[in-house]
Amino acid sequence: MATWPQRLIREKIEITPGTAVATAAADALLARNVTFRNLEADYQQQDFVMGREGAQGEDLHNIHAGAEYDIEAAPPAAAGQPPAYAHLIRSSGWDMVADETDTVFTPMDPATLIPACTMMMKNGSLQQIVSGVRGSLSFTAEVNRKPFFRFNRRGRYVAPVAYVAEAHSFTGWPRALDCTPENMFAFTLGGTKLCCRSFNFTDGRSPMVDKYMNCEGTTLGPRRFTGRMTVKWPALATKDLLTQIRNGVTEPLVFTLGTLAAATLAISCPKVQIKWAGEQDIDGDLGINLDLVFLPDAGNDEIEMRWQ
Repeated sequence: MATWPQRLIREKIEITPGTAVATAAADALLARNVTFRNLEADYQQQDFVMGREGAQGEDLHNIHAGAEYDIEAAPPAAAGQPPAYAHLIRSSGWDMVADETDTVFTPMDPATLIPACTMMMKNGSLQQIVSGVRGSLSFTAEVNRKPFFRFNRRGRYVAPVAYVAEAHSFTGWPRALDCTPENMFAFTLGGTKLCCRSFNFTDGRSPMVDKYMNCEGTTLGPRRFTGRMTVKWPALATKDLLTQIRNGVTEPLVFTLGTLAAATLAISCPKVQIKWAGEQDIDGDLGINLDLVFLPDAGNDEIEMRWQ
């Protein structure tokens, strides 16, 4: 009998986007908050004139499959390697450049073909392959918690097959650091340190399968990076946030989690506009919520994620 804990996701980058590749146990993802979308479609009643009352069958259109899940923002297993989930970021519309010490992700040029993955979903009752998988990405960091990426993935529906039990091990999968003072190297806006309660961003993309009748594939739509942070309201002499909001000022934002080489995640944004989103009671401290708009400075550079 199938059980809930048997659910599992594997993903592997495709050589040719849209052409499925075989996945193995080593391609399993250490995911949480998982929602399977084994079959999604638009249902339309046939609505024929038939001279009688009663329901009619419904046709399925826009059939596709996918999943949504969280992956901890863990560092690479070893220096000079990309993180274990690098293929998920790449197939969310990010370029990856790696050298001996750092792995850097930046938004992909819109004219560039976005890589795709093959996903296998296993649930103890059946397993299903989904090809041409791409998706949107968001990031969340909260005090005293491990930061994580949220992936919203969609691809081409394929009929399920019988479940096959396999052994999967995650002993080599690193865990993310907690967002605590001993682990946070920096959180600054315009070079000013802000005491941060939470920080998040999303790429604003909406994955869609087979957008055109004669051109197949999953498209992501245009990106628009936005986010929010909750911080302790600084003294006016330290940073006049309201005046900056009023004047539409943009400043660089830096989030750096980690203090050791090969285990540090640095997120940097050259031009961020802040927007008023209300005050916040932070356990008795006066806090402020700020909505964020990430603007490009010289092209596809509105945000950079670097494992160093």
